[in-house]
Amino acid sequence: MSCDVPHSTIVWRRVKTRERQGHTVALAVSDGPVTRRLLRTKGLDIDYLELGGPHLDAVVAEAPQCRLLVHNALYDWSLAHPRALEQQDAVARTQAVLTRTGAPWLSVHLGFSAAHVKHGEEFMHTMSPTLPREEVARTIPATIRALAAVLPVPLLLENLNYCPGGAYEYVCAPDFIARTLEETGASLLLDIAHAQVSAERLGLSFEQYVGRLPLERVREVHISGTRPRNGMIFDAHEELLEDQYALLVSVLRQTSPAVLTLEYQGDEALLLRQLERLRALLAARVDDTVNDAPIL
Repeated sequence: MSCDVPHSTIVWRRVKTRERQGHTVALAVSDGPVTRRLLRTKGLDIDYLELGGPHLDAVVAEAPQCRLLVHNALYDWSLAHPRALEQQDAVARTQAVLTRTGAPWLSVHLGFSAAHVKHGEEFMHTMSPTLPREEVARTIPATIRALAAVLPVPLLLENLNYCPGGAYEYVCAPDFIARTLEETGASLLLDIAHAQVSAERLGLSFEQYVGRLPLERVREVHISGTRPRNGMIFDAHEELLEDQYALLVSVLRQTSPAVLTLEYQGDEALLLRQLERLRALLAARVDDTVNDAPIL
């Protein structure tokens, strides 16, 4: 489907990348300055644009006919707050964002381990004490169930990348994620870079970490380039390297997501090149030509 947006050429296309299982995988890209600039000028071969709720007005103004995904309708918000739905007028604001976007689902971070958090330059910081594990394990599922009950669309939970400081305790453990999904019936947004980071910091291999997750619940996959820093892996949202492509192929062989989302806001040419390669990778699965990645 082609979007007739002034001064831009946005091509919407669905490719049957999982034809063997009777469903397609759409391609999305995260919102940001580079994405919006390309939408205005060269256009992007994508199926969805994924945005955060606070940026909705800007996106609608610049690309009013884009099909949208909503990733976190609110910022600086924690599922572990005992009255999370009363914070920031959460229910009304979330419902308003979903109504305006027509998004097929809402995805949110599966966190955090403190009631009050604030987004820093690279990760969330605690603005209140880290809660006991038992309280987090009780409060987060309760909030998820209450939120899902008032949403007009399904709810997806995204696995987080473990970072120091207290906001990411417990919630990045694969067993915690699996149990929360089971208790709430929510689907999983599997972030591959987050899984890489958490696996390393929890002393697991990527295969061990992902293998403990309920992969049958994966509805969306995030992919972005990690980089080493001070001897540790970070989700840098940099260009995808060969190991990320290999992990993606492995994940796609084990899951049936509806959407694959690239998170990248660097060089324009690199963004276009990555989208082209991801589109080709997805299309290649129709003929089962991508077979060199290990089974998880």
